[in-house]
Amino acid sequence: MIIALPLLKRALAWVVGFAAAVLLLASGVMQPLDNAFYDMHMRHWSYSTSDQVVIIAIDPQSLASIGNWPWPRSVHAELVRRLTEAGVRGIGMDVTMAEADVGHPDNDRVYAEAIHDNGHVVMPVFAEAAELGGVLEEVLPTPAIARSAAALGHVDASKDPDGITRGVYLKAGLGQPQWPALALALYDMGTPSPLHPLPGLRQPEGTARSPYEWIRDDYVLIRFANAAGAFNQVSYVDVLRGRVPGALLKGRWVLIGATAAGLGDQLATAASGANSPMPGVEYQANILESLHGGRLITPLNLPAQLLFGSLLLALPLAVYGLPGLRRTRMLALLTLLSIPLVSLLLLRAGNLWWPPAGWMAIIAAGLMLHAALRRLERRRERRLAPVPDAAWWPSLASTRQGDAS
Repeated sequence: MIIALPLLKRALAWVVGFAAAVLLLASGVMQPLDNAFYDMHMRHWSYSTSDQVVIIAIDPQSLASIGNWPWPRSVHAELVRRLTEAGVRGIGMDVTMAEADVGHPDNDRVYAEAIHDNGHVVMPVFAEAAELGGVLEEVLPTPAIARSAAALGHVDASKDPDGITRGVYLKAGLGQPQWPALALALYDMGTPSPLHPLPGLRQPEGTARSPYEWIRDDYVLIRFANAAGAFNQVSYVDVLRGRVPGALLKGRWVLIGATAAGLGDQLATAASGANSPMPGVEYQANILESLHGGRLITPLNLPAQLLFGSLLLALPLAVYGLPGLRRTRMLALLTLLSIPLVSLLLLRAGNLWWPPAGWMAIIAAGLMLHAALRRLERRRERRLAPVPDAAWWPSLASTRQGDAS
């Protein structure tokens, strides 16, 4: 926001612009524009997966062959034993098993033994209210299955206000964020050096936390693998029947979950959009791949956002009026163009996300205000310009008459 040349007025302009930016950031009014800018870029920032993650899909083919859902846990036990024989690196089970199979208790025992023997199975945790509007409860696997699992991980999918899933909270839990994300638990279990400290946007220290509230922490944005079929995916029934080569599974992380319509979560993501929702198991695969490749993106916290923005806000004020610079054009280049470029540079080079829309709006408003004030100043100068002496007018008139004769 540029008003005039004196230093005091420049400082005042900076303070006003900074205060306006704080209000915009706090209100969230620019978030839709920031999200649109972010999504547009992320859809064109593709990468090839490492081939270390395999999805075992509970798909229509498997449902048609094995039968209607839910399947007996003895079926899952048989699958886990086949994966153990294949020598997989770890298994993430994105399938809820919160209630005991009272009709077939042996099935629970057989499944618990299978995952215990494997030693690298992660089971899911999530929060749910027993009744509409009731108190949240943590839903864990049955005690026998939970004791046999190598780890538990939450499967909470974070959605932005527009319904799009762009990131994940690496830690979450009831009352305190005690559970790692399922993909993080699987990654840490199969990696010599678990990820520590965790990346992501932290909750402020000293935040009051209710024991009845689902608490999230360490928020990161996911760089989704954009290409369709980016992950190796095999049918559950094909693995169960031994039709998948062991070489495709050996030494790899395996995620088991539903891809059939009507089963499991279907998420609109920054990569897939609302028209092609992503199955929850593929969402977990993207988290795991991002962890493995070091591609998780950390949003800047509010102080860091204000620091970057305030520096860019001060830049046009500092160069305004320097000799040899065309004011309006240079200001436009140094502000409106530099802000999104800085945002993309931080994203590409540092895996950091700095929302630019609010700062662009402040600079654009400042440029328009400056142009309007300059027009008013020129009008004022024309009104105050000295009027020619009246003695000039008769001589001017006589000169014109002489020319005419």
